[in-house]
Amino acid sequence: MDFHLRKRNKRPARYAIWGSILFLFGTLAMVGLELLNTYRQEEENALRQASGLSQLLAERLAAGISEAGLILQSSGQLPQVQTLLHTGKSSESEQQKLFQQLQLQLQLAPYLSQIEIIDSACQAIFTSRQANLVRQPHNEFCRWLHRNENPENNYTAAQHNPEQHGIALASKLRDDEGNVIGMATGIIASNFFQDEVSRVTVGEHGEILVLDQRQLMVARWPKPPKGLEQQLRPLQPSKLFSRDGAQAQFSAPSNVDGATRLYSQSQTGRYPFQVAVGIARKDFTRTVQEKAVLALLGWLFIAGMTLLALRNYLSNLRQHALLSRSTDLIRQSEEEAKLILDTAPLALLLVNPRTRRIQRGNALARAMLQLPPRAPDTKEDSDILNLPFRLQPLEQWLEAGREIESQEIELELEDQSRLWVIVSLRPLGERSPPSTLVALYDISSRKQLEQQLQESNQQLSEMAATDPLTHLYNRRYADMMLKDEISRCERYGQSMTIAVFDIDHFKQFNDRHGHQAGDNVLVAVANALTDTTRNTDICARVGGEEFLVIFPCTRLRDAQKVMERVQVVLSQTRFPLVDQSVTFSGGLTDWRPHDTPELMLARADRLLYEAKVAGRNILFNDLDMI
Repeated sequence: MDFHLRKRNKRPARYAIWGSILFLFGTLAMVGLELLNTYRQEEENALRQASGLSQLLAERLAAGISEAGLILQSSGQLPQVQTLLHTGKSSESEQQKLFQQLQLQLQLAPYLSQIEIIDSACQAIFTSRQANLVRQPHNEFCRWLHRNENPENNYTAAQHNPEQHGIALASKLRDDEGNVIGMATGIIASNFFQDEVSRVTVGEHGEILVLDQRQLMVARWPKPPKGLEQQLRPLQPSKLFSRDGAQAQFSAPSNVDGATRLYSQSQTGRYPFQVAVGIARKDFTRTVQEKAVLALLGWLFIAGMTLLALRNYLSNLRQHALLSRSTDLIRQSEEEAKLILDTAPLALLLVNPRTRRIQRGNALARAMLQLPPRAPDTKEDSDILNLPFRLQPLEQWLEAGREIESQEIELELEDQSRLWVIVSLRPLGERSPPSTLVALYDISSRKQLEQQLQESNQQLSEMAATDPLTHLYNRRYADMMLKDEISRCERYGQSMTIAVFDIDHFKQFNDRHGHQAGDNVLVAVANALTDTTRNTDICARVGGEEFLVIFPCTRLRDAQKVMERVQVVLSQTRFPLVDQSVTFSGGLTDWRPHDTPELMLARADRLLYEAKVAGRNILFNDLDMI
């Protein structure tokens, strides 16, 4: 059935997918064509705008140059100028009057920076800036001035030098008979139609250029960066759009900042200058970019809706097959889950924390808690136990809503038997009715082994620290405890006494009565020490018949009294088949600053030796030897 459903749904799904892809690519192509058309329209508009502005500014530039030429010619008609050119000199009053008249002429054309009067020898004989008069040849205009075949009265040229940058203008001056007697020159500054430029707009990144015949920059708006005012690199078109007589349209990199712009260049009438208006692409493509963003967002929205619709359609095609297969998988998963839970090494219970009743349990949980087993082929609805949950302290934890993770506890079952388990409690989220998963792992066998191991370790520890015959501490443990007690005395300044003694004539006793009798004597001495000393005192057998007693926090005299009581107890002790009392000799010494275990034992051994030499059954201490 699943195979037939897939085969039947395969063709409609394929048609839907390919239809969606073609639709999305088609709409994307339409958006691209529309953006391309918009870009071309914006480019044409920018070229039209640049063309109109370049023509307007070229006309204004030609008018300005013509007006400046008329002013220069009118300056040559002044009587003072005629007199100066004929005689080569003039009085101071005439020069002052001429200076004032030239200043009036400059006021008629503010863009003229100065007016100079040049004689026929190309020497400057007067200037509107008297302080700046420099009598040097004006070779720039000499050839034009003496060229008889050129009747033109005005001459213009671009001037590129740091002192005067702009358009140089010259006008021939004639006498009454028409003979050329000199010329008047002036400099049109680079900001000559700043007011005209300020009333037009070429965008945020556009520029307006005035170029000479070599395509070199004469003026630029906005003002070029410092150091580039005399840019001599020609404007080189990279793509020509049109050329019509005195006007050309092209794209080119700017000779100032290198940015590519759309330029419209117009000739300024009969003057050797062109006005180029450049509009940056980033200015006129801003509208295209905004439209592209909106179009892309719109296309993405359409694409998202199309993909959503396609997804829903394909989902509907698969829904029937998935529902049918899901039902089988759910049933199979439930059976597998039951099998996994029943074979898991954990007892698992599902308990209602409010009513504290068992809802479900796997096979191990039923066996552990002696619950009714599940009958074969049990249906899901009849698998609910609904039995009381009576395990302390798990009941209290459930009621408190606690979450437990791997905690070891001992449980008491209903038959009074006890069971060690590792328990975990985990609420199962939002369910109705609420449920908590209880996991129990039986560790009773492990606990029993741990207890046995602990007992064995305790026995081993006792065997490592005690003498097997007398059950007193052995030599190794006594040395370790003596070192610790000395450290405690050094730290807190407490007192401590040790006693070293051995049984008198013990070898002869062994040889006469046998080793068993000797062992009985050793045991009797150990019992006397245990009965007479405190629990805090450390009694040890450190050799065959040699013993050591450590008295913490005890003065020498007090330790002497205890050892004397041990002598009394032994003197009253009778042994089977032996009509002989047991005595011992010993030495006692107390702790002194900077003592070591070796020093204290050496002093006690010396006192023990002195006691044996003195006749045995004697206890000597440090005070007795003073």
